[in-house]
Amino acid sequence: MALKSQELIILTSPPASGKTYWIYSLRQTFRTTTFLVVSPLRALADECRHKWGDLIVVVTPEEWFLKKMSAEIVIFDEFHLFFYWGDSFRPLMWEMFYSVTQDAKFTFLLTATLNEMMRDEISNFSTQFDSLYWVNIANQKLMYKPFRYIKAPSKKWIQDQYESENKNKNVKLIFCQYREEVFTIEKKLTSLGFTCVSCVGGESKFMAKKLRECPAPDFIISTTVLSHGVNLPMIKKIYFTYKIENIDFWIQMVARGGRRGDQYQVISLERPFGLKWNYFRNLIDVTHLTLRHKVSLHNLLSPFQF
Repeated sequence: MALKSQELIILTSPPASGKTYWIYSLRQTFRTTTFLVVSPLRALADECRHKWGDLIVVVTPEEWFLKKMSAEIVIFDEFHLFFYWGDSFRPLMWEMFYSVTQDAKFTFLLTATLNEMMRDEISNFSTQFDSLYWVNIANQKLMYKPFRYIKAPSKKWIQDQYESENKNKNVKLIFCQYREEVFTIEKKLTSLGFTCVSCVGGESKFMAKKLRECPAPDFIISTTVLSHGVNLPMIKKIYFTYKIENIDFWIQMVARGGRRGDQYQVISLERPFGLKWNYFRNLIDVTHLTLRHKVSLHNLLSPFQF
């Protein structure tokens, strides 16, 4: 495979479908070619550097400006974040993108979620690249779907459910909209005797250390900062405390469960995007869990106190 003109290849495949392994395999194929991986997630970049060592150079967009290295093959991981973050609070992401791709012969854009607006903007890259290709294994799809998805009747109902969970070391993940809520829920669950690990913006790089100290907490509580990249233990249940309006973020967050093909559940406030969902089955599940909560020893309630 000769490296000649400037080519842009977009690869869309579901979360947990093996994009990291694909990067490593590509590097093994082109050992003598200069090679660079760009990750907008610092925690993920750190994990990859630890895993790959000197074989693959991995940088964040901001780190690239320290050395401004060029490469014949450049891979941008989680590329959808360039649109969400580069258009708002991290403008250097786009400056870096246009700078590094000037010298690249092959540029790969990897993501699980490429919406129509993003596709339209990428089509405008034709002025910079000789050819554009889209390898669409699956776009905006889950690799492993939850075996049970419950649309909760209210936020209070969700709170009742996670507060009455068993301490069985099955890791549960709670996604919150605001960092203050993360700390409030962590304080409450800790007072109930649960082990918790929390994470908010700016702290994801410390998650690996926290999880080494507590590898199987009852709960991981986080904002969207853990919706991408960072390796988590096997998640058996995911709770959302707020409605997710964006399908891209919903897919990334739900995909934190079942990453090894194991069964997991999701409890949320909205119907699922693109999954089979039955209203009557959901009503049965909600009723069953409501009754279980009412009679749980954890809450010390009589079955007649409804």
